[in-house]
Amino acid sequence: MLSMKPAIGGFTTFEAEGHGFDFSKANIRERVRGRVERCVLISVMPRERAARILEAIREALPVPHMSYWLEPVLEVGRLLETMPDTQEAGTKRAAP
Repeated sequence: MLSMKPAIGGFTTFEAEGHGFDFSKANIRERVRGRVERCVLISVMPRERAARILEAIREALPVPHMSYWLEPVLEVGRLLETMPDTQEAGTKRAAP
């Protein structure tokens, strides 16, 4: 994902556990535990960009157990503006 051209603006990854979808490829440990180890990636982008990325992944990494979903995002933003490096953390900026 880091080497995609153009680069994906920002994304988050975290470890997850899959339950009940398909255990045919699960290893012994995963079968005993009743869940399989997974990684989740979240990114907000235009739908057309997501389609191109999914196609690139299909070609480069054809993994049958890889799942995805697309859902609309009504809004995305930050609760606070990021402060320029010249200001110390914790100081307040005057409203424009």
